[in-house]
Amino acid sequence: MSLILEQERDPSHTLDLTILLLVRAMDAFVQNVVFHRSGSADVKAEMTEKGRADPAGDSTELTERLMKEKEKQTRSKRRRLTTSIDALVFWVCSARIMWCFFYAPHRLPRAYVHWIGTLANVDKRLLHALHLLATGEWSYRHGTKQNILTSYARDLGLPSTWGDPHIIPAYGGSTADRVWNKIGVTNRDGIGGLPCELVHGDVGVGGSCHGNAAVRLAHAFVAAASMYTPVHFVPILLTRPHLLLRPQHVLRTVLGAMRSSLFLSSFVSLFFYTVCFTRTLVLARALPFVHFDYWDGPYGDILLGCLMCGSSIWIEQGKRRGEMALYVLPRALKASLPHSWLRRGGRSVALTEGATFILSTAGLLTAGVHHPDSLRGLSRWALAFMLNGPYAGFWKRRREGTTLPSTPYPQTATPQMKEGEHRENVSSPAAQPLLGPDVKVFS
Repeated sequence: MSLILEQERDPSHTLDLTILLLVRAMDAFVQNVVFHRSGSADVKAEMTEKGRADPAGDSTELTERLMKEKEKQTRSKRRRLTTSIDALVFWVCSARIMWCFFYAPHRLPRAYVHWIGTLANVDKRLLHALHLLATGEWSYRHGTKQNILTSYARDLGLPSTWGDPHIIPAYGGSTADRVWNKIGVTNRDGIGGLPCELVHGDVGVGGSCHGNAAVRLAHAFVAAASMYTPVHFVPILLTRPHLLLRPQHVLRTVLGAMRSSLFLSSFVSLFFYTVCFTRTLVLARALPFVHFDYWDGPYGDILLGCLMCGSSIWIEQGKRRGEMALYVLPRALKASLPHSWLRRGGRSVALTEGATFILSTAGLLTAGVHHPDSLRGLSRWALAFMLNGPYAGFWKRRREGTTLPSTPYPQTATPQMKEGEHRENVSSPAAQPLLGPDVKVFS
């Protein structure tokens, strides 16, 4: 029997879209809070007041330099705070998704389950044993009626007794050592539980926990590189292919792809090393009186592995941390909704989804009009085009074939303006965008 259960159909075909809008609206709100906390919204006003206090003409250039320096400092402060929030969000979401992969795969899309299973390279019988251990149907202390790991041990070329919970000791100590000597296990002195050879699977390192982590790191790096290299190069080929003629830019792109690959491979390796650290290397040896139904259960080594693997996000570039966080957050939110309530459907689900959709859309539109700098990624592009149309900075540059900054916004006529100047400003095609003055729609 496979652990990966068939996924039930969602009661709503628009639930994923609603959660995506909710995540983007939440991100815009957080970015707006960070924006004001960093003080960047008040920089220009502050420096303008200083300029008015000292209206001498020779101080204008100095004021502008001071304003640019102040803006640079606030942007740096905002970037550090934002990347820290992104890393925390990714860590929490990845832990939830990984835990669901082992114990509630029906909460995840089949594509997620297949992709994680491919990278993890864990036999389905071992996954099924973990599921049965969580429900109490497979136990080191009480045995099992579904002895599925004996055939798994034979397939790995090991004695079938190594996968029999009726024989494997549930506790450490001298009793465990006598059992190991009897069945031929040589690397688990003082501890119980399934031998590491079965946990490592067919990686080819035997019972070496350090070797298992290293080999999985290498295998995952190769697989990740084949995925991340096109991710980094295809956008350049489609939008700015001439940059590939510059060696320094090609090198920077290659290093970015390798850094992303190291992040994902470290994610996999950290999980397995944490599992071995818990059940074999340190914690189980320090606490031999704790039974292995706990260590190998859902709140033992698997939980610690799920919590630790997400820390690899600090290897990734700061900007891509935000992309990764926004990618996993919708799935983690959906996986955290009450399962029975969601599957039951009904009026409560429909009303909740409708209210969430309306509020999220309203929040995004408000941010697009009044706080466009709080938007990023897909929401930034989409709302800029919706609100500005062909005068959005990116589209205007593409149409004109230039690399100028984003389209400037119209200046409101004041009583002090001359009549001719006002007519010239409002008649200019560059003066038509809608959002507000001096705001860049795209970075």
